[in-house]
Amino acid sequence: MVGPSTETGFAMKGAAERYVCSVRLERYFRRWRHHWLVCRANEPDELVAWGHAPTQELAEAAARNQIADLASGLSKGGRVVGAVIPRLRH
Repeated sequence: MVGPSTETGFAMKGAAERYVCSVRLERYFRRWRHHWLVCRANEPDELVAWGHAPTQELAEAAARNQIADLASGLSKGGRVVGAVIPRLRH
């Protein structure tokens, strides 16, 4: 089954302009999740950070936080583990 084809992207102002983010909806087991990717603006093929979230809003917020951390030097990139804990089915 093919799901909705959605991909959004955004860039930030200031020092964070060096990074570009995209958010994609992807199938994950029987559910959907939003996978976000952060790349350098001058090297879009170089993946800097990535993660996933259950909603687009949470994915965009996590990506923005990661870009802010990258721009300030608090993070060096890589996979970002979210603070959202998925509910388990019983």
